[in-house]
Amino acid sequence: MTVPTKKRTVKVAGRHHEDPDARERQGGLEPALPLTTTGARRRVRVVLAVVAVVLAGLAVWFTLETRSTNAVVAHNSALSDVAGTADAAKQISAALGTVFSYRFDDPAKSEQAARDVLTGPALAQYEQLFGQVRKLAAEQQLVVTSTAVASGVKLLDGDRAALLVFLDQTGTRGDGQRSTGAAQLSVTAERVAGKWRVTGMSAA
Repeated sequence: MTVPTKKRTVKVAGRHHEDPDARERQGGLEPALPLTTTGARRRVRVVLAVVAVVLAGLAVWFTLETRSTNAVVAHNSALSDVAGTADAAKQISAALGTVFSYRFDDPAKSEQAARDVLTGPALAQYEQLFGQVRKLAAEQQLVVTSTAVASGVKLLDGDRAALLVFLDQTGTRGDGQRSTGAAQLSVTAERVAGKWRVTGMSAA
């Protein structure tokens, strides 16, 4: 399952890294899974359903926690401040990859990451969402891995920033069955004591 996206043209400072697998997913194709028996088909449906719950939950949160990037308009130095732009993109991309990765046997890692990089209502929504996911993940021995494959800084205004971040997500169950998804996020963030923290997100 992927987060719904809509087409729009945005001038960003950043570079997109080509990913053949991502292009395949965008075309509506998923890696083929061998299905030789009715039991195997049933197991595939179960793992896809569980991963879908995780990714759908993230999609809802991204939508509910949107904050207008129009608030960051006083001064845009995203194209002129190369070092500042690179630092914001690097920190926020790494943070999102960690926050939205989840291991059934080590939930504390993603929860601590959330407390470190999310703030305000975004953190409260995260805790609510993953409170529901935790039980399902334990039952299915589910591991969700999220990786930021590209990002671009749209606006940089002092200690405030707005970015586009593209995540690839893979869910793997205890028996090895896998499912994939992708998310394109519009993110707002603020820098406190040199560290960027996410203040809002929405499906881009």
